[in-house]
Amino acid sequence: MRIVAGIVLAAVGLAAPASVRADDRAKAVAVIEQAIKAHGGADALNKAQKRSRSGQGVIVFDGEEPFKTEETVSFPDRCRMSLDVRSARMLIVLNGDKGWMLAGGMVQEMNKATLTERREELYVWWLMTLTPLLKDGFELKPLPDAKVNDREAAVVKVSRKDYPDVRLYFDKKSDLLIKIARRGTEAGVPVSKEYFYSDHKDYDGAKMPGKELITMNGKKLSEVKFTSCKSLNSVADKTFDKP
Repeated sequence: MRIVAGIVLAAVGLAAPASVRADDRAKAVAVIEQAIKAHGGADALNKAQKRSRSGQGVIVFDGEEPFKTEETVSFPDRCRMSLDVRSARMLIVLNGDKGWMLAGGMVQEMNKATLTERREELYVWWLMTLTPLLKDGFELKPLPDAKVNDREAAVVKVSRKDYPDVRLYFDKKSDLLIKIARRGTEAGVPVSKEYFYSDHKDYDGAKMPGKELITMNGKKLSEVKFTSCKSLNSVADKTFDKP
């Protein structure tokens, strides 16, 4: 009898966590689905998987420096981005498991560590389009509500193999994505990064942030105002060739 009781208790113990996990995912999915609607719907966000975007703002070195940026992406793993700052241009290209940087007229292939860092940054951009979160490979979990600049926010933790955990914050009144937080590295040094989004606008049917503020370890890293954002039907493969 004791053996039978033990088996029953063990079975119940195993079943309960699975039930809790399923319930957690359902709650997280509900938040994401509401956010997708608020951001223009799945069709518009799916179109935004290929896009071009440009903007200007400031980046912090010794002090704040003005910069301009242009980018073309084909999510999840291809990006071409230019950065004009201090009268110089830097070009960053990611193409799957390869990446290059062009600076000072010289092209350098990214080493493994740098490639990982840039891919994790691109991963954040991909998550901003929201619809991929409902596909296989993403583990979603609701976290306690939080405040973002005095705004109540629903929080969802996103986990995916080979990437750091990410927390998404959604304004509880508008359902818009207003913050992303993650751990990572910059130049090999562990850091905490936060991305704050505001001034959402309609770009080709998708409601995306017009402004972005990034902090690293609690200090301002960059602030940009996007001047254009356009969904693309296709992007030529050569866009992501070695510069």
